[in-house]
Amino acid sequence: MRQQSKSRARLVTAVTTLGAGLLLTGCGSASPGIAARVGDEELTVRQVDQTAEEMCTALGDQFASSSTVLPMSFIRQGTVQLLTLRAQALQIADDYGIEPGSSYENAVAQSRGTTAAMPEDVRDTYLELNTANALATDIVNQIGAIVLEDNGVADPTDEEITQAGADAFNQWPDANGVDIDPRYGLESVDGVLTPVDTNTSFAVSDIAKSGLTSEPDASYSATLPLTQRCG
Repeated sequence: MRQQSKSRARLVTAVTTLGAGLLLTGCGSASPGIAARVGDEELTVRQVDQTAEEMCTALGDQFASSSTVLPMSFIRQGTVQLLTLRAQALQIADDYGIEPGSSYENAVAQSRGTTAAMPEDVRDTYLELNTANALATDIVNQIGAIVLEDNGVADPTDEEITQAGADAFNQWPDANGVDIDPRYGLESVDGVLTPVDTNTSFAVSDIAKSGLTSEPDASYSATLPLTQRCG
C-alpha cells in the first residue's frame, strides 16, 4: 500500500504545497465531451484520455520495477488535476502580463533529466504535468510581488509574497470559472480540488467498493482489464 501511495504521488503532484496553499475552486459540471473548463480554455475528454495514456507510458518502467499497478481512473484523475492547475496558472500569468520565470525553468531542466529513459513521444507530456506545480508556484510568487508593490508594500517577506499571490490565484476561479466533469471524482473541498466520490451509482460488491478507495490495493487493480489499468 505504501508503494502504491508513492507511485500515485509521482503523477498527482500535490496542488497545495505552497505555504498558503494553491486553491482550485468553482467545480461544477462540464458539457458533453468536455472534461473541464478552466476560464476560457476547454480540456476535452479525448485530450485527457490521450494525456493519461501518455503518462502511463512515461511511468511504465518505474511502475514495472516496483510491481505497481494503478487503475487508469486514477491516472485520468491526476491528469485532470494537473492539466487544470497548469491551465489556470498560464491564464492568470497572461492576465498579469508575466511569463514563467527561472524557478520554473530550473524545475523543467531538473525534470528533463529523468525523461531520458522514457519513449521520446511522451517526454513533453510528462514534463508538462510533472512541473505543473512548479509552474503555479512560480506564477503565484511573481503575482504576489506585483500585488504588494502595487499596494505600496516595501521589502515584503517571502511569506507575504506567497500569501498575496495565493490570494490572487484563489480569487481567479470565482471570476473566470473552473468546472470539472463529475466523472473524474474531483470537487472543491475547503477550496482545494480534491479527489472525492462523485459517482451517482452505488458500489455494492467488495470489488466495486475497492475501486472507490483513495488508494486502491494492487489486488483490485490487477483484476481490471489491461485497458483499464496502468502498470
